[in-house]
Amino acid sequence: MRRGGTPSTRAALALFRRFGVWPNGGGAEAARESRIIGAMDPLHAARNAGMGAVSRRPTVLVTGGARRVGRAIALELASAGCNLALTYRASGSECAATAADARRVAHDAGHEIDAQAIELDLADERSVDRAAAEVAAMGCDAIVHNASEYRATPFGQLCADDLERMHRVEVVGPMLLTQALRGELSRSRIAGGGAVVFFSDIYALGRPRAGYAAYLLAKAGVRALSEQLALELAPQVRVNCIAPGVVMWPEGFPEETKQAILARTPLARAGEPEEAARLVRFLVLEATFMTGETMRIDGGRSLR
Repeated sequence: MRRGGTPSTRAALALFRRFGVWPNGGGAEAARESRIIGAMDPLHAARNAGMGAVSRRPTVLVTGGARRVGRAIALELASAGCNLALTYRASGSECAATAADARRVAHDAGHEIDAQAIELDLADERSVDRAAAEVAAMGCDAIVHNASEYRATPFGQLCADDLERMHRVEVVGPMLLTQALRGELSRSRIAGGGAVVFFSDIYALGRPRAGYAAYLLAKAGVRALSEQLALELAPQVRVNCIAPGVVMWPEGFPEETKQAILARTPLARAGEPEEAARLVRFLVLEATFMTGETMRIDGGRSLR
């Protein structure tokens, strides 16, 4: 078969993507096309199982899904037809609003999805257990570990609590959450299997930044965790990591510091949350032969 399928296969795929129905009503030909299209369209297996029903769509857990980059990820995955479990620690009303916006975005794209807001404090093991149980009840085909705690910890003023909390939020909590949902992930309805995406940081990949020791030590651990889980969860689940530069300026970031960073960025601009979200979508739904990788999205900043 030619790359991309025969003309009839491509036509069937286009019809199914748009209307959720098979040409000629199904039958043996539809079954044959289903097998072919399943290899071409990562969401096909889920859609075909329930002809677009909410309960049969893949469900993606996005931690820290209320705002900023997490919100952009939620809307991008909603536009692809994924159900969503969005977590928050303190932004409950914002998370509920993002869930509602995700349902609207999905509807505009021709999908009817479920999107729920779930409370989660990654530093609290009991909260992790409760959230995992709620997500498991929805089903979980993929996890995007987006939640983070970015703050300065000046050297000379560090204490054990700073280091331990950051490690719990960035490494321990996500590891326990993934472990609790490993059974759901291994039964993923996404073609290519379940997916887990972590967020590290370009400054944790051999470019240390003064004043952020606790954060960057934890983010270095995130990369190691992603590689470890790529082995632990194979072959049913793919695990990859994103190392962003600036894809959205931190709140209250000094203008002088912004300009200094842009001056060292070959593409001479900051990224957009939507650009990071599109990379997440690729890793969750399309990168079916990638695992254990760390992908930079930094406008070339790591080159200078």
